[in-house]
Amino acid sequence: MATPPDAAVLYPDVAAHGSLATALQAEAEGCLGAVPVTSPGSAPLLHATVAGTLPHREPLRICAWSHERRWSVRGAEQFQGMPLVNGRTDDLAEVARAVRAWHDGAALEDIRRAAPSVRLTGRFDVSDHDPARLTESEWQGMRQEASEPEYAW
Repeated sequence: MATPPDAAVLYPDVAAHGSLATALQAEAEGCLGAVPVTSPGSAPLLHATVAGTLPHREPLRICAWSHERRWSVRGAEQFQGMPLVNGRTDDLAEVARAVRAWHDGAALEDIRRAAPSVRLTGRFDVSDHDPARLTESEWQGMRQEASEPEYAW
């Protein structure tokens, strides 16, 4: 198995900023403003998270791929950790738009419009953790997944 290239080689623009969080702020050209994007100390070039304003959503997670220049985003609901949105792109500006929309508590469809590479899982926000609505959301996600052509994640 080949060793992945150094993150600084795949992401020289991110390395120049010192972290993915800082690179996202720069890429957004001020549009993220005071949005609290953070990167962990252990892999700052490869990971970032942004908390949202909706308490029933987990922070959006952004991960840089290790074998090619591409980012994945994942936004999940807080109660079960089930994904509401997933996406992958080689466009850091699109990631920044998804970050802003997630942080601002945008509707899932609006996040998709802001960042077209984001895929809606079919699940929907259930802010009150109502068991019946959580079950309905999960079933809707399963139905959507079953109806789509194979989707490689």
